[in-house]
Amino acid sequence: MEKDLKNIILGKGLPYTVLAILAFITLYPLFMLLFGSFKHQLQLLQNPWFFTFPMHFSNYTIAVEQIIRPIFNSVVVTTLGITFTLIGASLASYVFAIYKFPGKTFFYYYIIFLLMVPGFVILIPQFMVVNNLGMFNTYLGQVFPPVANNIAMGTLLMTTFFRGLSKSVIESAQIEGCNEVQLLTRIVLPLSKPILATISITTGLVFWNNFIWPLVITQGDRVAPVIVVISRLRVPIVEGLGPVFAAYVVAALPILILFAFASKAFVAGLTAGAVKG
Repeated sequence: MEKDLKNIILGKGLPYTVLAILAFITLYPLFMLLFGSFKHQLQLLQNPWFFTFPMHFSNYTIAVEQIIRPIFNSVVVTTLGITFTLIGASLASYVFAIYKFPGKTFFYYYIIFLLMVPGFVILIPQFMVVNNLGMFNTYLGQVFPPVANNIAMGTLLMTTFFRGLSKSVIESAQIEGCNEVQLLTRIVLPLSKPILATISITTGLVFWNNFIWPLVITQGDRVAPVIVVISRLRVPIVEGLGPVFAAYVVAALPILILFAFASKAFVAGLTAGAVKG
């Protein structure tokens, strides 16, 4: 009896304990960020780990006044990045998944090879190209270079997904007279909502959290994303890092809302990608 009880504890209790520890390690820094967003500098120094009183909601006022325009900039850049990535990846994936043509394998792996190139290696050439095109300190200048890399990842995921779609459905649509545009927009893409949601979220995270490239290609706050502006936030000495923490909390809300609405499709897309190949 004791042996069975020990096996039950080790078999069920241990995994849950490990998961609880991992969840705590993962989530507690987020709680510390939230706690710190209501503190002044002295409170942060005296007790950085938990809530302290009084709570200073003025930190959020200071933060929002400075990041409201940069948040709009981040929304524009992220929306454009997701849109261009989905269009480019879906077109490339449709061709690779449906058609047979000379050099197909070479071109496919050439696109995937872009994932192997470290970003810092092409940082200066990218800047020179974008600057020569007159897109320095613009939204499109922030969007196009990262889109190229994200299209490569999107092509890898979507091609695998498209190949797993029912061939009979596609052939039936072709027999009914669907042209290529109709086949893609009315048949393939509606059946691919899970993988589209997955790519949208991963791409959105990349653009929303992208720091190095916007720091290089923008100047001032006119089109700079929120993650860059937060790094140079102007705060009073008394408040210290409190408004900075508040700015990070506010800046995280849009991407959390995106994930909340698309999380079910995101998980479905990951699962589908794992079993279809």
